[in-house]
Amino acid sequence: MHESRTAPFRGVEGAFQTWLGANAPRDLAPAPLALVQISDEELSAHPWPWTPVDGSLFFNAALTFEPRVVAVEPVLTGKEPDPSQVALLHNQLLRAPKALLGAEFGFPEDPALLPPIQEVPVLRHIVGNASRVPDFPVIAVQPADELRLAATLGFFEPAGESGSREPIRRVPLVFRYRGLVTPSFVLQAAMLWYGVTPEEVEVVPGSHIALGKALRIPVDAAGTMAVDFAIPLVRLPAADLILAAEQAQSGHATTTPVSSFKDGLALLARTDKEARTLPLANGRLGSRGELAAAAIATLQAGKFPTRAGVPVEAAIVVAAGLLGWFCNRRGKLGATVLCLGILSFYLLGALGIFAAWQVALPLLLPAGLILFLVLYRQLE
Repeated sequence: MHESRTAPFRGVEGAFQTWLGANAPRDLAPAPLALVQISDEELSAHPWPWTPVDGSLFFNAALTFEPRVVAVEPVLTGKEPDPSQVALLHNQLLRAPKALLGAEFGFPEDPALLPPIQEVPVLRHIVGNASRVPDFPVIAVQPADELRLAATLGFFEPAGESGSREPIRRVPLVFRYRGLVTPSFVLQAAMLWYGVTPEEVEVVPGSHIALGKALRIPVDAAGTMAVDFAIPLVRLPAADLILAAEQAQSGHATTTPVSSFKDGLALLARTDKEARTLPLANGRLGSRGELAAAAIATLQAGKFPTRAGVPVEAAIVVAAGLLGWFCNRRGKLGATVLCLGILSFYLLGALGIFAAWQVALPLLLPAGLILFLVLYRQLE
């Protein structure tokens, strides 16, 4: 029970939870989210970095279909943005009901020379110890000043700081900026979509983050949330969105599915090969934007996968003791068949429980107990 919560066994339990999420017979409705992809085909026509003009085209097209929130994962200002282009994008941001732009935390080249502290959205209702929430001293990448004034910022951790190469199953919902707790890009997107202000958010590290009365999100001590990669969402290239907007504006039927835009969240994100560097728990490499989209869809669904607690594990130990009593009264072959049959029944039950209540039963504990019973009976 203890070791299953530590490395490397914790990864096995995480993989089992991912397997349950992918195979449990759940009736999942599509999330009200549209992932607008900046793919390799898009970049062949418009090389990276994109300019504010490219961002303006996205906002103009997305706003045609009346989303509740329009979000951009990468920074669209370029290295030296033209002021006229920034002004064009600024006007588009003002048209959006709610606009979210990505920014990135980082570290200074000289720790002794910190730049002046900058204004960030601050979450003040913190209950408990937030010392394990990552703390960053500087904002490394952010949009131009004119754009920040017209939109809300959402933050990502520094590039390459996601940890080891183990499959990513969790995303951070909060960071600290010089001690101040601030929402991540994912949490800020959910706050805008649910219509929750920072004053309504309560953060309890190791327990939950509450978005007012709208949503209660289970988190660990570092403020991270488990992602459900099985929730379906709409994906379409940026060029297809722009074409669909032109068709709608001219009064023609659209050739691209755009129903998820209405009162939903439109997210522009890079999905090109160069951006796909993260080993996601769904078994493939993905980009930061794809991970953010899956996390936002999880928050919109409002159902979060959780691990069964100690009482359930204690019940498994008691059940294994009863099984051992039966095994002692059967032959070696009969005991082995009984144990394997019960393990198969347990796996089927775990699928059913996850489908009904989003609770992941443990794997290592029952598998280890079954293995012990089989070996003990064979060597007795």
